[in-house]
Amino acid sequence: MKENKLIKFLIPLVAAVVVFESIVLVTNLDKGTKVGTDNNSATESAEMVGDGIVEEPVVEFIFSTDTKEMKVGKTYKVTLNLSPKEDKMVDGFETYIKYDVENLKVANLISNNELQKPEVSKIDSEVGVIENIVLVDKETGLSIKSGELVRVLTFDVTPKTEGEYVFKLSTGDDDKNYATLIVENKTSNSLPWNGSELTINVIK
Repeated sequence: MKENKLIKFLIPLVAAVVVFESIVLVTNLDKGTKVGTDNNSATESAEMVGDGIVEEPVVEFIFSTDTKEMKVGKTYKVTLNLSPKEDKMVDGFETYIKYDVENLKVANLISNNELQKPEVSKIDSEVGVIENIVLVDKETGLSIKSGELVRVLTFDVTPKTEGEYVFKLSTGDDDKNYATLIVENKTSNSLPWNGSELTINVIK
């Protein structure tokens, strides 16, 4: 009899414990689910904020020449200028201009020594790239001011054949070679830039 009474007493008690633990377990699962969801939402929000942000260029490179219609066999001078959109102090810049080496002859590359004597200033006629690297040795850097056009370099071009050809600043290849950049003195970061292409039409 005593055993029956004990069993009758224990069965409701065990059932109550099971129900209580189930409630606690479900509650904890709900909390865990909410925490996980919040973390995912925060990550997605951060990615959405980070994606699609494009820095506005603070420097523009501009090609200039007397004429864009050139004759085969004649020589013309081309200038690459730098036009700051904001006042900046820079530690230097590298420019790489790609051109059609098969149909254009490029010579007489002259860097603007008033800025700084270039570390590298050469024409690579094998790959068709005009290279110019200027590193400023002043601790404070080189001052470039908004609205003031700065001459970077000049070169001569002599067309070999008729056609339409383009001079274009390179942003780098797959190995990050020939990447045009301009480095800010304060941050040592590459400043965002844009650059117009120079398209020439060659006639006889």
